[in-house]
Amino acid sequence: MEGTNVEYRRENAMVTMKIRRPYTTASMWSSGKLTVTGATSEPDSRIAARRFSRKLQRLGYKVRLANFRVVNVLATCRMPFAIRIAQFSQAHRANASYEPELHPGVTYKIKEIKAVLKIFSTGSITVTAPSVSNVEMAIHQIFPLVVEHQMEKLKVKDKFELNVHKHNIVAGRKRKHRGGALPRQLKKSRTNEGTSLSECDTDSDCDSGDSFDSNESAD
Repeated sequence: MEGTNVEYRRENAMVTMKIRRPYTTASMWSSGKLTVTGATSEPDSRIAARRFSRKLQRLGYKVRLANFRVVNVLATCRMPFAIRIAQFSQAHRANASYEPELHPGVTYKIKEIKAVLKIFSTGSITVTAPSVSNVEMAIHQIFPLVVEHQMEKLKVKDKFELNVHKHNIVAGRKRKHRGGALPRQLKKSRTNEGTSLSECDTDSDCDSGDSFDSNESAD
């Protein structure tokens, strides 16, 4: 009730607090446990924890920052090539699982360093590990495995040509589907006496440029 930038979630029995520098969010429980998320480095996470502790001190609590440790690191990287993830998952069935109906990427687990990797066909890899050093070790281990299943990425020009080709195919199908007799059209023909409307049976009659009087029929 007295803190700023806080939110109390009764269903989870915890309070969330946010600060701007560094931009982080802390989850606080009545037991005294505090979890900080959102920091981009280990030093920033420690600074954020100290600032949250200082805010609690200003509210009248006797706080002592103890047992600080980094428990989870989320990192992303991008390979300079695309990956055939279906072939990769088949080649490494022991550690990889691929369910395209549930997730577009392959989940690869390295039990030795407790790292979980999400590998996508675009070459993007998301790594979750207990520390930054474990993330680096996971990338070094996965790189020689994905190189065996690499494929060239489509350039912007190739993607544009592919999309144009698909558009032409769809447009051609639509024209072919229409078929049948052409609708009768009305065309304005200018004469010396004025402008009159005449009916044309086909497009060739309308495009010929002939003009008719209102009393004459179009052949």
